Amino acid sequence: MQTRYQFHLTVAILFLSITSCIFAQNRSMYNQETFEKKSMLDIHAGYLSPRDADQGTILGATLLSTFDDAIDLGFGMDFFQKSYAEEMEVPNEEGTEPTLVLRNINFKRTILPLYASLKIKIPGLISRRNDKVIFGYFARASLSYQFLISDEKNYQDGKSEKRNYKGWGWQGGAGLFYGVGSRSTLIAEAVYNNCIVNRNVSKHASLLPSTDRVDLSGVGIRVGVELDIK
Repeated sequence: MQTRYQFHLTVAILFLSITSCIFAQNRSMYNQETFEKKSMLDIHAGYLSPRDADQGTILGATLLSTFDDAIDLGFGMDFFQKSYAEEMEVPNEEGTEPTLVLRNINFKRTILPLYASLKIKIPGLISRRNDKVIFGYFARASLSYQFLISDEKNYQDGKSEKRNYKGWGWQGGAGLFYGVGSRSTLIAEAVYNNCIVNRNVSKHASLLPSTDRVDLSGVGIRVGVELDIK
């Protein structure tokens, strides 16, 4: 457990160090006189592979505001839902002594990450006509608070329960952007999500998984469009 947290801390420090270096280099590449403060709506869809859930599609939106010509600040929410079945050992406390039995458990898991993000943009191709960035790269760091709603059913024994988990996490991402219109930009991003959610429980339900913590960490990709709204 300690080794995994050390790895996550190392990744976070390395990511922040790289983005800081990129930002320092990036400042000189923009024409400061052309900066215009604006608001954008980022609408995206993609794929996420959480460690303790089956992989699936993720949808989301982020409201962004330009801090300056190189940095965007934003608040957003994603939505992930996946139904799947898994054979696993569950506690059986209905006999004289507690035992573990093998059961097929049906899961319906909904993940709702809320996050505040900082995005650093790196211009790759700038129009000579109007100094607008046509193509470039970006790095993103986000602080998140994530919710997991887990519907778990054991049809064989007629047992079911809805469980609610929550916890803090962070996200890191890097990608490309390409301006396709005067007010629209295509984006593609590789994402790493790091979060372990917990729930408070005094007694575990018999014949259902005895789970207090769910690891939502995993990698993913997402594509979308960024629209200027102001």
